[in-house]
Amino acid sequence: MGEGAEDWKKEWAMKWLEGSILSYVKGRITLAMLLGRIRRALESYSIRKEDVRAILSLIQDNPAYLPSLTKEEKESKVKTVLNALEGI
Repeated sequence: MGEGAEDWKKEWAMKWLEGSILSYVKGRITLAMLLGRIRRALESYSIRKEDVRAILSLIQDNPAYLPSLTKEEKESKVKTVLNALEGI
């Protein structure tokens, strides 16, 4: 598979993870489901833990993401994911 296809797959996986993390923070999917998706991305789509941490940081720090949640609510959910990410 060419480099362009690999870049496309990684970009797709990053967006998939971003949406999955947002779904978790909103309470629409469980932590176990999110961790399964993260594990899959790490194993199959050339995603690194640093990439996941970057998405989590963006979601936590950017007020455009989930404006209906307080900063503390987002921090709590993100911290839970970061702690779980260490065990993957």
